[in-house]
Amino acid sequence: MSTTRALESPLSGERQAAFELYLRVACLLASLAAAWPALRLLSYIWTSSDYLAHGYLIPVTSAGLVWLRRERIRENLREATTPVWGPALVLFAALLQGGAMLAEAGTAAGIGVVLTIAATVYAVGGRRLSRTLLVPVGLLLLMVPPPVHLQDRLLFGLKGVVVHSAVELLHAAGYSVAATGNRLFVPGHELFVADACSGLTSIVTLLPLGVVVAYLLSHGVWRRLLIVGSVVPIAVSGNVARVVITVALVASKGIGYAEGMLHESFGVMTFAGGTVALLLLARLLR
Repeated sequence: MSTTRALESPLSGERQAAFELYLRVACLLASLAAAWPALRLLSYIWTSSDYLAHGYLIPVTSAGLVWLRRERIRENLREATTPVWGPALVLFAALLQGGAMLAEAGTAAGIGVVLTIAATVYAVGGRRLSRTLLVPVGLLLLMVPPPVHLQDRLLFGLKGVVVHSAVELLHAAGYSVAATGNRLFVPGHELFVADACSGLTSIVTLLPLGVVVAYLLSHGVWRRLLIVGSVVPIAVSGNVARVVITVALVASKGIGYAEGMLHESFGVMTFAGGTVALLLLARLLR
């Protein structure tokens, strides 16, 4: 009898470990499934916003980062123990998410989704798994829509910086231009600086890219923070250049250069230029 038990014990231990691993993975998947209603609300906000359409890419990017760390995650799950306060944290986050859904508060619902996932990660895998998934889970915060009043204040402030900087550069280049609010005046033409030229769109689209570039192509806290922090000046500089080029073309070639495919392509070029700048900075800081 003792020999039989000795032979069965390792196999039983392996089955128990496999069962616990599958159970932990199932808990993580259940947390994502519970977040589905809130994600549908966020999807509606992303679709109806001029600045937040990139939100669809954030969960995909986060999932890609999780896939890159899959071996470490599997190791953490095998060695994990459930923290005492883990289930309570999951319950609190789920209640916050549910309350935000009832109130149809997009910002709070988005934060609730991220908190629920983070709490589940901690409850399932403890601190080790939380550290492993810190960046993929933290990245999800960038899909959360900011409050409307904060978005409007950022839009107004950024647009003022872009217009003022563009006018100063145009004056230095010898162009006759004046500005009132978000309107620019050149001889014979009046231009309206649209919200898309404020830099807010560039910031919210380049910020997730900056996080990924810093995470994958750099090391050390200060280097990564510098790369992520550079997103704002890079985005604003790109949109200043966009306004300067547009005004210069209108002043010399005509109003047709302020609209149409050429003007629309400036937005793509701004994002492309920001991407190149982030990659160059990451390479410089390696």
